Amino acid sequence: MYTDDALHQDLTTTGTLNGFYSALMASEPPLAVRSHEDQGTGLVFFEQSPRHRNSPIRGSITFNADAGAVIIAADGYTGPRWHTALERLTTPTTAWLWQPASDHKPGTIEGTLRLGPSITAETRLGGSPHGYAADAALALIPANREHCESTWALAVAAFGVLVSEDPGYRSPVLPAPDLSTLTSPTTNYPAAIATSMEALALLDENEDFDTARDTDPIWPADAEGAAVRALRDFRDALINAIPLQQAQRTLPEPDSTDRDERLYETQA
Repeated sequence: MYTDDALHQDLTTTGTLNGFYSALMASEPPLAVRSHEDQGTGLVFFEQSPRHRNSPIRGSITFNADAGAVIIAADGYTGPRWHTALERLTTPTTAWLWQPASDHKPGTIEGTLRLGPSITAETRLGGSPHGYAADAALALIPANREHCESTWALAVAAFGVLVSEDPGYRSPVLPAPDLSTLTSPTTNYPAAIATSMEALALLDENEDFDTARDTDPIWPADAEGAAVRALRDFRDALINAIPLQQAQRTLPEPDSTDRDERLYETQA
């Protein structure tokens, strides 16, 4: 998806890096920041003078150039503080799905949140070896490069809530996108196309419509003919509008006696 240079350029021009720096400036307790040793675009943050000797805050922000994903990892914040940051990404119709994390030590849980078809959030919360704190991480993954900017802005928003301990944190330099525009209901095009094709097949099987073909003069009724033609037009419109990410499934062939019907298959 990105070369290292292109990723750094986009993170700079979109204001993403500035957004993370601004959030760190509002951190409570105050955090220091430096460049990540293993990634030029990454950041490492930490407490220079830990409030709690046994649970200093430290973490990192890194980016996956291949997927355009951003990963925030931190040790030292409490579980409730992490939950507050994660809730920044939810809406009344979207919520985290939680389950035990089988690949981690007992007591660790992992969650998934789908923000419409364009962004997926994944998190892991576990106990820290440093007292009462949590060892946790959050990854936001865009479906494609087009949605990277929104993904990164949401990461800045959640990160700001985490480090500032302010549930209402809003970045002064990088406004987060409206979640409702990302999580609005989406059409399952393959399912809708299959349903319309099955409906047409049922009509073909009905003796009353056995000879029903478009403008055939023996069509049972004008209104019925118009209805079936509209259903065919709707099916064709769905096929023409199917998004690329849904076009990798082959549509099931309906059991139709309509020899003139074309079998539509989506192309990968």
